[in-house]
Amino acid sequence: MRAPSSKKLQEEFRISAADANLIRAFAKAADDPDKLEALVPKVPKTESYVRSLYNSPYNSYMWRVTVALHAINNILEGHGVEALGKGTHSGGYAPPYEYINFGDPYVNTLI
Repeated sequence: MRAPSSKKLQEEFRISAADANLIRAFAKAADDPDKLEALVPKVPKTESYVRSLYNSPYNSYMWRVTVALHAINNILEGHGVEALGKGTHSGGYAPPYEYINFGDPYVNTLI
């Protein structure tokens, strides 16, 4: 998953360098189940969310992206991950876009 630079994240969301780097780490880890699993304990709410899932999310790219966005949402104190658009398949396929809801349509958004 792509992410803005650490500097851009700090400017746009007024967060610390450590939080910006953690966001970038989660974005990169969505492609690697082992890295994502190692990062999840750094965000307790996301760790709790992962424990509540029936199956491991690390075996599926779709679920790894969901977990990464969940963690980023918690770091940025957003209002949750939302789906935008309808998937082209029925069943367990992800929507075309997911974004972090900040509760204000005029606020910068991570998609």
